[in-house]
Amino acid sequence: MKFFLLLFCSISLFSCKNDDEPEIDCALYDPFISSLFIKLIDSEGQNLIENNTYIADDITLLFNGYTYTNVVFNDVQGIENLISLNLIGVDGDNTLKIKLSKEVTDTLILNLTAESQVCGWTFFTLNSATYNGVLQQMEDFNGNHLITVIK
Repeated sequence: MKFFLLLFCSISLFSCKNDDEPEIDCALYDPFISSLFIKLIDSEGQNLIENNTYIADDITLLFNGYTYTNVVFNDVQGIENLISLNLIGVDGDNTLKIKLSKEVTDTLILNLTAESQVCGWTFFTLNSATYNGVLQQMEDFNGNHLITVIK
C-alpha cells in the first residue's frame, strides 16, 4: 500500500505544470516597440522639415553600423514632419547619428533600460534623450515619446 501511495504521489508531482506564464506562439507574436519622435523647429517655432529646411527623404539615421532611411513618415496622419525611431539598442547609453543633410549631422544619445524580453525582442524604457549635448524634455506622445529640438 505504501508503494502505491508513493507511486501515486510521484506521478502527481511530475505531472504538474506551472501555468503562471502562458506560452506565446512567436510566429504569431506582433510586438509593440516604443518609439521616439523628434520635432525639429527654429527659434520662431517653424517646423524645419515642413518648411523644407531639411528634406524628409534625405534624413537618415546611423546606428550600430547600419543606416536607416525613410525615418520621416509624411503620409501618416499625426506624425507628419517628425523624425521617427524605435527604441532599440542596449542597456545604457546608445549614440545615434541623425544625418539631416549632406552638411548637417546631429548626435542623439538615448539612455535605455532593458525591461523584458519576449520571443527574441527586447523592450526598453527610455530614461533620457540628449540631442547635440542638450538634455531634452520628453513629452508623452500617444504612449510613445516626443522631443522638440530648437535648431
